[in-house]
Amino acid sequence: MPTTNNLRPAVEISPDTLVYHDGAFRPYAQACYRVEERGVLFADGVYEVVRYDRGRAFRLDAHLRRMAAGMAAITMPAVDAAQLAGLCDELVRRSRLTDAKLYIQAVRGPAPRSFVIEAPQPPVLTLIATPRPPLREDDPLPAGRAIVVDDCRWTRCNVKSLMLLPASLARTQAQQCGAIEAIFERQKPGGTARHITEGAASNVFVIQSGRLRTHRADQWILPGVTRAVLFELAGRLGLPVDQTPFTRDELLAADEVFACSTTWFAALTHVDDQPIADATPGGWTRRLSAALRREMLEPSEHDA
Repeated sequence: MPTTNNLRPAVEISPDTLVYHDGAFRPYAQACYRVEERGVLFADGVYEVVRYDRGRAFRLDAHLRRMAAGMAAITMPAVDAAQLAGLCDELVRRSRLTDAKLYIQAVRGPAPRSFVIEAPQPPVLTLIATPRPPLREDDPLPAGRAIVVDDCRWTRCNVKSLMLLPASLARTQAQQCGAIEAIFERQKPGGTARHITEGAASNVFVIQSGRLRTHRADQWILPGVTRAVLFELAGRLGLPVDQTPFTRDELLAADEVFACSTTWFAALTHVDDQPIADATPGGWTRRLSAALRREMLEPSEHDA
């Protein structure tokens, strides 16, 4: 079955690449964590990924609000959102990038290893900006196959935490199978049915009976920033949105299936070994993808 694998390999970072770490801009090779950093020992931290297109951050405010909510959820002291936004823009500017992927990480900080979180201390922030290919309105729509795997993650998936091993293993399994994404399926406590939650690194959507359907924003999924943008775009295009969990059978019977994240949008033409409809990207998927590209490339009130 045809697959367009648009999962680009990680960018090799030079030791001299400028990053922001622990209060200062410094070369990548000089940005290091202490041995007893809680972010390393306990995955005690949260992160965000922000895209820059033509020198502008896309929905940076929404990313920083989500990061603040995640930090509060794990009782990590807050950081000043305006200052953090300024650091993001400054790193991209100093790196001489116009099209970039910016990684933001906040960890609890170093402390003697203990399961008990001791007195609060300012989190350690790390920002890394890497180049990405310029986005164009006429870019082809990536498409490929997904697999369904058991969702064995914790029960607070709405927190964008550093505990990514289950997602990493699932995405690795997908790649080994020639797929571009792994879709999580879970039986929730107290329920009998198993529902699709999200992808290993994406939110998952179906088009079914003229409606855009995806899992509601609760503890079982990450409330994606691009997910929220797609709801806006669907409203403009006259496509009703249905935030109702669906089963694997409903996924396989859908008219169209796609997945998206901050840096990624792809039609899913096959799930496991079964084609979705006629195994080609559907009309609504194409329209939403095109509208999203335009939104990312055109300045809006969110860029002010």
